Amino acid sequence: MAAMLGAATAAVVALPAVATASPHDSETPVTVTREKGHVLACTGTASGVEVAVDLYDNDVFGTHAAVSVRTPDDEYARGGETGAGLFHKGRIKREFVLDSGTSGTAQTVVVSGSYVRSGPPKRVHEVYDEPFGQVVTKGWNYPLKAGVTVRTMGRQVKLTCGEAFAYKLTTWRPDSTAE
Repeated sequence: MAAMLGAATAAVVALPAVATASPHDSETPVTVTREKGHVLACTGTASGVEVAVDLYDNDVFGTHAAVSVRTPDDEYARGGETGAGLFHKGRIKREFVLDSGTSGTAQTVVVSGSYVRSGPPKRVHEVYDEPFGQVVTKGWNYPLKAGVTVRTMGRQVKLTCGEAFAYKLTTWRPDSTAE
């Protein structure tokens, strides 16, 4: 499941930044986007039920959720794009329906909790290649402290969040429509 959001999370990994000008030479046409959003990755176990939740929102590129629930008898999963509104003014609350890959049944999962900024912001400077050329992302990550629970299968599972931050980024991508 972590691989599902890995590419999205990679764009907001904190590394030191040194320059503030456009990272591309003036002859390379680029598309510049200013993005903001949140990343949250949490896991937990209660009464034999293992839960993993990865939430990602980006005001330019959309909202994604990956949720899995594993019991000794079955595994339920849901991943991909979802409607906006995963994160709103310090609160998280969303209901998901997860499908079983083995039994053909479904389970409802309610993810809820809260988050606050925690710690100083961290500079972001990420450089990676895409099919049309080099992409450069610069900006800030704002660490979050999150308290999240999942209610499913008649149980409430308290989650521990390993990765949790908000971000504001500027990204320079080669213009794929340029000749």
